[in-house]
Order: sequence, then C-alpha cells, then structure tokens
Amino acid sequence: MNKFSFLLAALCISLNAQEAKPADAKPADAKPADAKPADAKPAEAKPADAKGAEADVKLAGAGKDEQKAYFAEVWVGKTIGECFTFKRNIQVLSQQVEELKRLQVFLDNALTTPEKEARGHEIAAKAAKLKGDNESMGKLYNGFSIERPFQLVPTKQIIATPISNEEFTKLSGAKDFKADSVITIDEKKYLVRDTISGQGEVETFGLTLKRITDGKAQLQQLIDLQPKLTKDEDKKKVEKAIKEIQDELTKSLGEFKQARGFDFTADAIKLDSEAKLSVQITEEEKKAIEAKSPAASEKK
Repeated sequence: MNKFSFLLAALCISLNAQEAKPADAKPADAKPADAKPADAKPAEAKPADAKGAEADVKLAGAGKDEQKAYFAEVWVGKTIGECFTFKRNIQVLSQQVEELKRLQVFLDNALTTPEKEARGHEIAAKAAKLKGDNESMGKLYNGFSIERPFQLVPTKQIIATPISNEEFTKLSGAKDFKADSVITIDEKKYLVRDTISGQGEVETFGLTLKRITDGKAQLQQLIDLQPKLTKDEDKKKVEKAIKEIQDELTKSLGEFKQARGFDFTADAIKLDSEAKLSVQITEEEKKAIEAKSPAASEKK
C-alpha cells in the first residue's frame, strides 16, 4: 500500500466519522422472507484441445519456504491460442468447483429427505463431470490436475489495442498489412502493438502497467472525495496528493509512449504468447524425476 492509499483510507475514515450519527430509533420487527436459492446450471463446457505440449516432465525447481514446495514443468504454451485455451479451460474447471461448493451448501441446508436426495444426485453428477474434465486436462497438459497447486509463468506477451471494423478494413487494405498483426477474441478485433519477451521483462512490464492503472484509480478516488471534504487541512492534503499523482502519471505515461511507441490506453489487453506450466509435486516425485534426468544417468 503506497502513501496515497494510506491517505485515502485515513480521509474516508475521518469522513465517515463526521457523517455517522447514533440512532435513537428501535429496529422494527421483521420476518425473513421464505425464499429458496434457485438452481443454477453451469454451461456444459469441455476443455478444448491444445497443441504443443511437451511430453517430458522437467524439474522446474523447489521453493525455499519451510514446507519445501516443489514444482515440475509439465507443459509449454507456444502460441497465443494455446495459452488462451489453457486459461479458458482452467476457468471452466474453476466454475465447476465453485458450483459443487454451492450445491454442497444447499445439501447441508436441505430440510427434507427428497430434497437431500435430489441435491445428492446432482452433486454426484457434477462431481463426475468435473472428474472427467480434470482427467482430460491431465492428458492434454501432461499430468495437470485442478487438485494440485500450479503456476503458469508467461515468458512472452503481446499488448494489443481494440480496433473497429472500419479501422480493420483500412488496415487490411494496406500493401504492408500482416495478418498476424490483428487478433480476434470473442468477436472483437485487436491490433498487436508490441511484444515483450523474457520472463523478467514480462514481470517488469506488468509492474509498469500496474503502477499506471493504480495511479489512475487513486487519482479518480481523490477527485471524487474532494467535494465531500469540509476541513481545510484535508482539502490541502488532497490537492497536494492529486498534484503528485498527476505528475507521476505524466512521467509514467511519457516513459510508456517512448518505450512502446504508442499512448497507454485502459482498453489495451495483455495476452500470453508463450508460457510455462508447472505443477506442485511431492518430494518423492521430485526424486523420481531427478533419477530419470540425463545428469543422473551420466553419474551412473
């Protein structure tokens, strides 16, 4: 949390304290409405096929914490499509997991035997569906499982900005137009503006975007808060903070344009075009992988 976040929090607390008044009235008697949660059915989505998975499981390294968490690299996404498909598949599985949790709450709160039986059958069916989809993911991504912690580390990203159909028509009509310079996601077209290569560069770029977006959000919060302030001291603090954030944003946005060749826009998107998938493994699995590694074979 930076200094502007602390300022916002302090001013909001102060403002709420000024506005708060003790209530003398006694609460009226109220009866809860008899309402039952409606059944919701998740979309019947199956993980999509993905290509480019590496067959060999490579040891990615171990954590340094006390629990000794080890991760093994199991798959490498080599295109925007492959990385996007993996993330969408994970979203499908995560939705299924949340749906099962929701149904379990309904089962725990069921009052009648028929309702309990119905909920139980529904949970069994959903659990079987999740199990099957998870096994499919394991085949696609060399042992991945939603039940294991995992890491998807991008090593290459593209940043793209949305374009209209008219802009696309104009771009595609140019002699030097390249088809891969425009990508389509959910029927929306985006123009590829830049490529960031290397894990360190991707992380640094992400921090740059976060600094800009956080700054814009804090600036808007302070501007919205400003008219509500009554103390001159608070007003001066906000005016100073607004000026500082504006100066920082001007500098950051200028550096962004100089480095990337185009103005920052909140509509821009980041897409992984290369990424490494690792899953958590046990110490026994780690030893087994090490025993099969070329280095271990040479020692023998």
